[in-house]
Amino acid sequence: ALARLLRHPALRLAPLRRALLQAVDDAKRGMAFREDTHFYATMVLPPLRRAYAGLGRRLTAAGVLAEPAEVYHLRFEELADLTGQYDGGALPAAVVERYRALVRARAAKRRELQAVPLLDPAVLFAHHRTAPGALVSGTGASRGQAAGPVRVIRGPDEFGLLRSGEILVCPYTNPAWTPLFQRAAAVVVDYGGLGSHAAIVAREYGIPAVMGTGNGTRVLHDGRQVLVDGNRGVVTAADPALSLS
Repeated sequence: ALARLLRHPALRLAPLRRALLQAVDDAKRGMAFREDTHFYATMVLPPLRRAYAGLGRRLTAAGVLAEPAEVYHLRFEELADLTGQYDGGALPAAVVERYRALVRARAAKRRELQAVPLLDPAVLFAHHRTAPGALVSGTGASRGQAAGPVRVIRGPDEFGLLRSGEILVCPYTNPAWTPLFQRAAAVVVDYGGLGSHAAIVAREYGIPAVMGTGNGTRVLHDGRQVLVDGNRGVVTAADPALSLS
């Protein structure tokens, strides 16, 4: 692509050619820096999760938490203060109740906000129109076509539901979702564009992707046979007997 670009007549102008080559070099360094920072930022997550899981088990045994996962409702400074008071024996009842009240309040708030999107899809996709004849449409972010049954996955607790050859339909993805791309025949995502995580990984795995549908997880349902066209950015109904990859 760079060789084709450099053959453009406008790049016979030396200043323009130098500026373009500098921009290309900057982009290459920027992408490498982005990947490195992601690697080092996420490398610490597994040991952190192991530490929090261990702390959650200890606090459950001490009667502070009902189950270990509730540890994630507490802030770091609260946990530091609590563990500073814990010597292996019983904690004062007032301390236990204060922390239980915090967990209950934050768990209730999380449930209240769980179904509320950070950004209103109606605003994000105000000018979006589904293509004629399509069930949903968006940006074709990885080329190719694939047919199969829909599997809507909304979060990590549903990862195990995806079967090989199914169409992964989801609101978004991040690095934790990457193993699902080994099983998915194609991916259809509510949010994102050409540079989003799902689009990049779909291109790496060579499976079709349609990004930024805005409503894929609401319109498509488990088991529906669809054809994902990553060239045109559309998802249409498919013959149940059809299977493409």
